[in-house]
Amino acid sequence: MSTAIDQIQRIQDQVHTLIERYRLAISELEEKSLQVENLSRELMLQKQKGSTMQSEIEQLRLLMAFNGTQAERQALKSQLNEWVREINKCLAQLNA
Repeated sequence: MSTAIDQIQRIQDQVHTLIERYRLAISELEEKSLQVENLSRELMLQKQKGSTMQSEIEQLRLLMAFNGTQAERQALKSQLNEWVREINKCLAQLNA
């Protein structure tokens, strides 16, 4: 009879061990989920910062072109004229 009681005790011990492992796994999962959420937020902020910096670079390029040499100003003027032509084409297509 004591072997049956010993077996039951071992089974109970194993069940308690499994329950403890389960709780630990759930706790770790919640922690990792929170970490992923924080990293996702950080990634979003970095992407926004990158986009803002790209815009600032474009603005600086334009400023440098205005303050640059005659050739740089001519290149800027050419680029602006090209953009105006593209805008006019788009407007014509919208009006058609």
